[in-house]
Amino acid sequence: MGLIGNIYGFLGYFNHSKGKNEKALDWYQKAEKNNVTSPNYQMAYGVLLMRTGHYEKARQIFDRLLVFFPHNASIRTNARFNLALVYWKIGDLETAVERMTKMHSELKNSRTYGALGYLLIENGDLDKALKFNLDALEYDDTDPVVLDNLGQTYYQLGDLDQAFSYFQKAIEQKEDLVDALYHLGNIYIKREQLDEAKEVLEKALECKISDLNTVTREDIEAKLKEIG
Repeated sequence: MGLIGNIYGFLGYFNHSKGKNEKALDWYQKAEKNNVTSPNYQMAYGVLLMRTGHYEKARQIFDRLLVFFPHNASIRTNARFNLALVYWKIGDLETAVERMTKMHSELKNSRTYGALGYLLIENGDLDKALKFNLDALEYDDTDPVVLDNLGQTYYQLGDLDQAFSYFQKAIEQKEDLVDALYHLGNIYIKREQLDEAKEVLEKALECKISDLNTVTREDIEAKLKEIG
């Protein structure tokens, strides 16, 4: 049964890599029913579930990976990281921050700086978020998520000039960073530069948008409608 499960898992992963998410989910589900043993296929399934809004099922998979593969460092690290994000998306921000903070204390890298930096913004302590995200900038001043986090922090603090600068730097590093494009559009609207706002918001609509983004396609469309 494990062999068949792993074959189905491979087919899920193949379709996943091609962006065919519905087909991928179908194969991953068949893999699970046939006792897939590969932790990599299970991890990929969990990530796709999370990106498509199936958080409770994703949490079950990540928890299972932690139980059955405790000595696989890569799987354990990714499962812990993704679990923290799942808790954020199901509305348990306190647990998400607690888990990501613990992980960051043990393993400082761009991923944990980026994720925890945003969770602190969501948590509402903007002074703490600003200090942390400035520390993240010292760690990696080219990471687009770190730059976007600083932009969002300054945006929340009302410093639109600083926010604008960091959002621009973020999309220079990753031109399809939908969250930064959306906030740039908002700043252009506040500055009454509507042509520029329309340009970046339309570009944001062309990006891939998943449930892990901090803005939705509907948010972007609403802003475009607002400016006509």
